[in-house]
Amino acid sequence: MKSIKDFADAEPRPRVDRGRKMRRLVFVEPVEDTPGYWAATRKPLPSLVLVAPVVLAYEFGVVWLGGASATSLRTGADAWIRQSLAAAGLTDHWLLPLSLFLVLLAWQACQPKGWKFSPMVVAGMVVESLVLAVALVGVSRLVDLGFDLMERTPPPSSLLLQVPGPPDGTAVQLIGYLGAGVYEEALFRLLLVPVLFYALRMLQTPQVLSSALAVTGSALLFSLAHHAGNPGEAFTWFAFIFRWMAGVFFAWVFILRGFGIAVGAHTAYDVLVGWVGWDG
Repeated sequence: MKSIKDFADAEPRPRVDRGRKMRRLVFVEPVEDTPGYWAATRKPLPSLVLVAPVVLAYEFGVVWLGGASATSLRTGADAWIRQSLAAAGLTDHWLLPLSLFLVLLAWQACQPKGWKFSPMVVAGMVVESLVLAVALVGVSRLVDLGFDLMERTPPPSSLLLQVPGPPDGTAVQLIGYLGAGVYEEALFRLLLVPVLFYALRMLQTPQVLSSALAVTGSALLFSLAHHAGNPGEAFTWFAFIFRWMAGVFFAWVFILRGFGIAVGAHTAYDVLVGWVGWDG
């Protein structure tokens, strides 16, 4: 028979905290195997949580405001991708946003330890996106000052729009900014940066050089795309160079901080400058 001393010397049994276990299951509480903020923001799942409301607001806004002519409200990158899908016989309205969600989920599935994160991570991503957008406004002012003696162009209030937005209401303009932020980042960063990087790596290009060329090349195409097609914006050196710099900026945000923050920063910049009318 065990004595009282034996019971006192025995190690206490661990106490099961049912509430803590439940909080882990619903991702509310950071746990030991959950990455910190800087690592979590680069995971696809937090990016999906941040991007999904923007995508849904844009898609429902296009249908609601556009009606039978909803196609005319779509931003350039969105319209280009849909035209390519239509050429393959894929015309469903929800195919593109669903494909974006599935890509992010598949990417996350390749990282099995990244499914848990705190909601505060998404709140931090929103704040960080706003800070980066304000920083880009400052960059645009510096570029504007640099070109002040070379040429005079309109203020950069719509520089990141694919094409000039329809002048029939601020709600339409806001929807356009949401779509540009999502689909331009999906096309030029999420798709194009990795394609260029791995293509260069297959050609035995050093990794650092491959990264630099992928960033610069995708940014160049991003800038040129705004002057392509019909209607395309009239070419000015100010708009071209600023968009190229903005493309480099967003590409490095995508690489270093993740897809969600790249979309958030792009969308926040467009809304602050184009819809709110703040250009620093």
